[in-house]
Amino acid sequence: MGGSIPPFVGPAGPVLRVARVLASRPGTGGLVALELEVLDGPLRETKAVGVFYSHLGAAPRVGQRVVANTVGLEMGLGTGGVAVVLPASGGEAPDNRDHFVKLPYSPLQFPAPPLEQAGDLSETPVVVLPLHSHLAPACCAVADLRPGSRVSFLWQEGGALAVPLSEVARDLKEKALLHMVVSAGACFGGDVEAPNAYAGLLAAAAVSDVVLAGIGPGVVGTGAPYAHGGMSAATALNAAAALAGDAVLAPRISGADPRDRHRGISHHTRAVLQAALGGCRVAIPGSDRDLSTPDLPARHTYLPVSYGASGLEARFGVTFESMGRSYKDDAVFFDAAAAAVWLALKEPAGDAE
Repeated sequence: MGGSIPPFVGPAGPVLRVARVLASRPGTGGLVALELEVLDGPLRETKAVGVFYSHLGAAPRVGQRVVANTVGLEMGLGTGGVAVVLPASGGEAPDNRDHFVKLPYSPLQFPAPPLEQAGDLSETPVVVLPLHSHLAPACCAVADLRPGSRVSFLWQEGGALAVPLSEVARDLKEKALLHMVVSAGACFGGDVEAPNAYAGLLAAAAVSDVVLAGIGPGVVGTGAPYAHGGMSAATALNAAAALAGDAVLAPRISGADPRDRHRGISHHTRAVLQAALGGCRVAIPGSDRDLSTPDLPARHTYLPVSYGASGLEARFGVTFESMGRSYKDDAVFFDAAAAAVWLALKEPAGDAE
């Protein structure tokens, strides 16, 4: 206290460049893959990979000049290292029948229809996942443990906002391992749009047997304890508790991550457990049974689970990968998601020892 206040430095603003479309390849799920020639800025006269989301308007044509956000390319980001093309034109506003607006008061705001919702989550298993790379093992685990179940994924802020960016989600839907995606808050492009995580959980529960909650690819991270995209897990846990749900948390655990803060139980999960106001169950995968938890909040219950993700890739034709690491490289990372699903489906709250 008493020190001088540093001058406010606002954000630099979006990095927008003019580009020309050299090639276009429409995909599934609303994603259009583009090859671009950047015409201005530090990347001028270079080719770049671009994406366009057809949920936001008409896809650009080959030869057309477009405006693209190239911040990911110019800053050398990982998952975000593509040029995102802005729409040149959009759709028509529908008659307002209890519609709500996504991305409100931004230049890309668009209307979304009202959504069907369950009354609460008391009859629906909910599993909260720390990263997008946990989605595939979780969906496979549901198919293994409870075949024929409809699985919905609540997509929250914390990583990519655009659902069409996820190849994992598209692949899981094509294999009938994922029934529906609900994009909540500022996220967009799901089968159903929701204004927040609470409404999103209830919308998912209305049409599904199991609800998974998580974020898109490319988690936001700053190194600060609470300044990362993993905090969306706390939002999901608190929302589920408020809606009479019994959510199980899959912790972010790694035995191979070179960063100390993510080895063992990640600092992301530790922050989530501090922010989760009610007690929840946390699945500790059997492949990491020696993991101690005395320094974690006592209001939560930490339960060892022997079930893991081993063999699920071959059975369902899915590849598990996170930051270039496979199941063989870091089994416990993926086992955490499968263990949480087992706990939610096979050991309901009140039955745990």
